[in-house]
Amino acid sequence: MNPARPAIFQGYRSLVGLLTVLLLTMPASAAWKPMAAMPAARSNAAVESINGVIYVAGGSNAGGTSTLQAFNPTTNTWTNLANMPITLYQGDGAGVINSQLYVAGGWNGYLPTSALFMYDPPSNTWTSLPGMSHLSACGATGVINSKLYVTTACNGFNGYANDLDVYDPHVGTWTSLTGSSSAHAAPAVGVINDKLYVAGGLNGSGAITNVFEVYDPATNAWTTLPKMPTAVVFAASVALNGELYVFGGTNGTSDVATVQAYDPHKNKWRTLASLPAALSSSSAAVVYGLVFVEGGDGTGTTNEYVSIAPSIP
Repeated sequence: MNPARPAIFQGYRSLVGLLTVLLLTMPASAAWKPMAAMPAARSNAAVESINGVIYVAGGSNAGGTSTLQAFNPTTNTWTNLANMPITLYQGDGAGVINSQLYVAGGWNGYLPTSALFMYDPPSNTWTSLPGMSHLSACGATGVINSKLYVTTACNGFNGYANDLDVYDPHVGTWTSLTGSSSAHAAPAVGVINDKLYVAGGLNGSGAITNVFEVYDPATNAWTTLPKMPTAVVFAASVALNGELYVFGGTNGTSDVATVQAYDPHKNKWRTLASLPAALSSSSAAVVYGLVFVEGGDGTGTTNEYVSIAPSIP
C-alpha cells in the first residue's frame, strides 16, 4: 500500500553567517533562516549531506522524479547533477558511506522497487548495486559501522510491513534482520550511538502511530521506548547532539509545525519551539551543526535552517 495521500490526508551567506547562527539556542527561540529556494519543487525526497553539501534525490512533484540537486550552504547555491537511473519517490531515505550517497527502495510508478543506487559526488555518477530481496518503500535508512540498515513498510501488497535488512558494501550483499514490533510507514529516523531509532509513521493498520522503537545491531533486537508526545507521519528528522529531532509532519487532520526531541540518556521526549509554519513530507540533513529542512508539501521549495543547542544532561 502507498501511504501517499490516503483519504485521511487529503486537503492537507556566507559561512561566517552560518557559524554566527550557531550561537542561537533552539529551546529559547527557534530562529529559522530561509536560504535559496529549491529549484525543483518536491516532497518525500531522499536527503543527506556529504562534506558540507546537501544532496536531494528523487521525490514527488505531481508524480515521481529522478532529479538530483545539491545545495552548498556556504555559497547559498543549488547545482543540478546527474539524474538518478530511475524515478523514485517516497523511498526509504538515504545514507552516506565513505562519502558516497546510497538510496534504497522507493515507489517507481504503481509499485515500489527493490533497487539500491549509489551516487559518487566526485565523478557525478550513479551505480546500480544489488537490490533487496523484496520490494521496499515508505521506510527508513540509517548507517551504522559503514553498513546500510533499511526498514520496509510498503512492499507492494496490502497493509504495511515491518521488515529490516542490512547492506554490507564491502561484500555487496543484503541480510534480513529482525523486524520491528510495529510497522512504521514514513517514520522519523536517526542513528545515535550505533543504534537505529524509528518513531511514528503509519502502523500495520494504516493509523498514525506514536510508537517509538530502537534497533541494536549488536543483539539484532528491537526495544520499545516512550511514545512520541505527538503522533505524526511524513515528518522530517535528524540525529544531532546525541538526540533525535522530529520536525512537523501530519497528525491525520492537518500538517503541524511541532518540533519534538528525544534524549536517549534521559529516555524522555520534549517539545521545542515550533517551525515557522506547518510542514510535512519534508526531509532534513545536518551541515556545520545546523539542521536544514528541504522540500515538502505546499510550495515544495522549502530550504531553511536552524541551530539547535544541546540539551542539559
